[in-house]
Amino acid sequence: SSGINAEYGGCRNIVGYMRRWKNNRVDEQRLKYMGADKPAAEWILLNRGRVKMSGSNKWITSFWDFPQDVFSDSFRLTHIDASGSEVSSVGFRHIKNVPYIKAASFANCKYVDDAALSHLHGSADTGSLKVLNLCNTNITPLALHQLAELHSLKHLDISECRLLAQMPANHPELIELLKTKLPKCTVVISSNKVLREKA
Repeated sequence: SSGINAEYGGCRNIVGYMRRWKNNRVDEQRLKYMGADKPAAEWILLNRGRVKMSGSNKWITSFWDFPQDVFSDSFRLTHIDASGSEVSSVGFRHIKNVPYIKAASFANCKYVDDAALSHLHGSADTGSLKVLNLCNTNITPLALHQLAELHSLKHLDISECRLLAQMPANHPELIELLKTKLPKCTVVISSNKVLREKA
């Protein structure tokens, strides 16, 4: 019985891995042909997240509801809610060149780690990205150096991250780095530790 359960569990893990690999892989030719916004939105939807596009306040929640025949430059990805989804750091290359994301939540995404963060500059460098939620992900203290460079942020949540559990006690210099680099950002470090935006 235990052998059957172990074999079943192993098969299930392989199936899950293959699904995540398929849904997070980047098709460079498709990005080149379609631009960054549509493939990025489809990436989120395939991983059971939801998105908003420019000109609409409505969340798109299903890949099958996503318009497939729109190629307008005004059809831009503006909001991402991938909370609890299977997006992985590998898939973040989809949003590397997306310039107009205003808010993105990757809360409770266990496959998101430090490797994802360098791909957020597409929207941060244009001044668009204001809200970023990385609550309960697998980022480490090293990630804070990258987050500190996202100068457009107004709200950053890095609470409940297991690998940041000892902050700020063990890394006071990183707290100071965030205060210095992101003076206009409210940073949620834990339920009882919040760095407020400087007036």
